[in-house]
Amino acid sequence: MSNQATIVVLGSSNVDLITYCHEFPKNGETIMATSFSQSFGGKGANQAVQAAKLSESPNYVAMLGMVGTDTYGRETRDNFTSCNVGVKELKEGKESSGLATIQVDSHGENRICIIPGANYELQPTDVSSMTSTISSASYMVCQFEIDPLTTACGFEIAKSHGLTTVLNPAPAAPLSTLPPGLLSNTDYLVPNQPELSLLSGLPTSTVPECVEASRSLISTFSITTVIVTMGSSGSLLVTSTSTLHVPCPSLPSPLLDTVGAGDSFLGALVYYLSRGVGMEGAMGKANGIAGYSVGGKGAQTSYKSRDELPEEFRI
Repeated sequence: MSNQATIVVLGSSNVDLITYCHEFPKNGETIMATSFSQSFGGKGANQAVQAAKLSESPNYVAMLGMVGTDTYGRETRDNFTSCNVGVKELKEGKESSGLATIQVDSHGENRICIIPGANYELQPTDVSSMTSTISSASYMVCQFEIDPLTTACGFEIAKSHGLTTVLNPAPAAPLSTLPPGLLSNTDYLVPNQPELSLLSGLPTSTVPECVEASRSLISTFSITTVIVTMGSSGSLLVTSTSTLHVPCPSLPSPLLDTVGAGDSFLGALVYYLSRGVGMEGAMGKANGIAGYSVGGKGAQTSYKSRDELPEEFRI
């Protein structure tokens, strides 16, 4: 079995500090929380772990990123290894490892504050040193939790070696802050509705509005495909000439926690595409995987492994 990764994820690794409460505190208010947990997160790490949990092959997914030399960094590396994510290109920086403080209310909604730390130390020169690993892969996945110039460099290298590039524009950022060429080097842009609205400057409350906003980006940046995640409404694929709305299956009851659900969808989507599943089938399976994730607490801790899933998801 090859040790070369099929999917490389260039992005962030955080430790999530999660507080659960009945309702979010108002400005100036102090409340009593119901519980606390610490787990592994970061959008890049979440997407890598979800894809790896669906694969039966060690190192099918590789993480390209940076952590600190602190305890959190060592624990993050060990967590990747236990989840079969390759860490050969996980570098160490001078800053502390990334952290995220998260509040989750009784309805499963969340508020998140990110301290990037070592994630933002990762520079284009670091990514250039990873070219051998990148060139052997088939898919590269990126987000907005590391330096945008580093992300742009990763996509440029990926496209020069024929990889399919997948960009999750989260946390959302206006177009004026993005490096030239980043979106033009993107094959699949995968935002949620608020992220799509910020990028396009258009409303995205309904499916027709999402289609119009997506096509404005497609025509401007030559993106092939936009895939909009719509929570319990499923996901929407938009190209210049076609649309496809794939509903979400019934969600677990009760809905416990939406933290990491979008990352679960994206990691699953890329995994299924990499295994040759057609787009409609991959979106449907990714909807289902994300649906499972909201039935558990935390991000990676709520992700199902291959053996925990029904046969239809084992590919």
